[in-house]
Amino acid sequence: MGRERLGKLPIHWTMHQVREFFHIKRCNKCQGFRHLAKDCPSNRPSCGSCAGHHHARKCRSPQVVCINCAMYNQFHGTRFPAYHHTSDSGCSSTWER
Repeated sequence: MGRERLGKLPIHWTMHQVREFFHIKRCNKCQGFRHLAKDCPSNRPSCGSCAGHHHARKCRSPQVVCINCAMYNQFHGTRFPAYHHTSDSGCSSTWER
């Protein structure tokens, strides 16, 4: 197979682009990792947009802060950028998991 065919897969006589996908389980209630909202151990929600203690759908804050990066920085003394949404693909705390 030639170099130009890397990243493509033939299905029913049509070439389709293939991309890597890596899913990380993240809770929509507390924004924590390795569990979902239905199994969340937290009693109060954390906003995935501003890191406040409310559901993201009710957020009115213009400030964007990733609660995971902010907490990781606080507990580990790191300086990850925290001014992004928790679902941002470039979130540093996601890749530390």
